[in-house]
Amino acid sequence: MNKVNEILEQKAVRITPMRQLLLEHFMNNNKTFGLAELEKAFPKSDRITIYRTLKTFEEKGITHSIDIGTNEVKYGLCKEHCTPREHLDQHPHFYCLTCNQIICLERVFIPFVKLPEGFSTNEVDMTIKGTCKNCQA
Repeated sequence: MNKVNEILEQKAVRITPMRQLLLEHFMNNNKTFGLAELEKAFPKSDRITIYRTLKTFEEKGITHSIDIGTNEVKYGLCKEHCTPREHLDQHPHFYCLTCNQIICLERVFIPFVKLPEGFSTNEVDMTIKGTCKNCQA
């Protein structure tokens, strides 16, 4: 729990039991989670508290949201150097069509796209859809 508290303090997030539990859950499982999955993992917690915690984490650069066009937004743990204004998750995400899991492809980078003059970028994302190695087995 010390690492959890250290991250919350570094990101200027007030330490609460729910924030500690959620961050520890992300760190221990190293995968993405949607709100429904987190509700199942923490059945004694209410949906609003979990949702607000996720939004706080996103605002402080602890997690980033991943919207791949399904009905549920997933959240993944950010790298240490992410900030509230700049989430350095410029990597593609792999969406498994069989198990619905989203995997961050952190060692693959989204290529830089030179935009025409007068255009500006707010966000870049890339999703690759297919079947993960666990579902192919």
